[in-house]
Amino acid sequence: MSKKGLEIHIIGTGGIGSNLISLLLPALRNGVVANQLDGLSFHLHDADIVEEKNLVHQRFVKSQIDMCKVEALAVNYDLIHPKIRVFGHSTNLRTPEPLSNADIVIVAVDRPEPRRMVHSLENVEWYDLRCGLDSCLVLTHETHPDDIERLTPEHRPASCQPDGAIESGNIQFGSALAGTFGANIILRSLMNRIGIKTNIPGPVCFSMDMGMIPVFVQTKNTVPFNQQPPKRPTQLWSEKEDIQLLEQAKKGLTLERVASHHQRSPGAIWHRLLKITGIRQPLDSEAGE
Repeated sequence: MSKKGLEIHIIGTGGIGSNLISLLLPALRNGVVANQLDGLSFHLHDADIVEEKNLVHQRFVKSQIDMCKVEALAVNYDLIHPKIRVFGHSTNLRTPEPLSNADIVIVAVDRPEPRRMVHSLENVEWYDLRCGLDSCLVLTHETHPDDIERLTPEHRPASCQPDGAIESGNIQFGSALAGTFGANIILRSLMNRIGIKTNIPGPVCFSMDMGMIPVFVQTKNTVPFNQQPPKRPTQLWSEKEDIQLLEQAKKGLTLERVASHHQRSPGAIWHRLLKITGIRQPLDSEAGE
């Protein structure tokens, strides 16, 4: 028996995933896309439960505390249109078998293992959404393998909110930005599938403060990583630049981003930080979580 409709899997329903779903599903409620595709089924994968701290930056409400996140979202959006189904799977995905019938896969978690599992899928349209402070990174099935490998190193899981952000009220909206990018990409993909030609944004790294960030070396049709000699290699550092550099280090921005902003080499940025702060640990070179 042939499969009916389109199957979309979303791995991770926290800061990025819940924002994506809360934007995308209402946009589909008139049924135009679902009817022409003979139905849409969304499969949500996440073992987390809703906690009070999540209410600050994730799309849940107080009455959903202690519910599984996937179940809370399924209650909100299942049958938002008769041909749109939302199924919650309250487990953390460890093997690719549940994705065997997937047409589109979105991975929005903060661990490299499920990301790599999705990257290894063949003949599947996939998107890897990540965030950090005010920025987001989007990798896709069209990203060059060298860039995927370089931007997916080993690292410990991390929240989309830095330490102390929720307690202090200094909430960062990179997760909402990544969710917005993701919702837009998936909707554009669905529109193309029903014959309405539209541009699907490709791999991108974007900061609300600094704009497009050049992190891609091999991938085509992106803002390329600047491998040209820095424009200001011998200029003396000003007090204003030192202040900016300290602020950027506290935010955890990558060496590549900071170097691009100051038009200096990553090595120059690192040595300047050593001189003015005594920092002994390099900035994380991953433009993601």
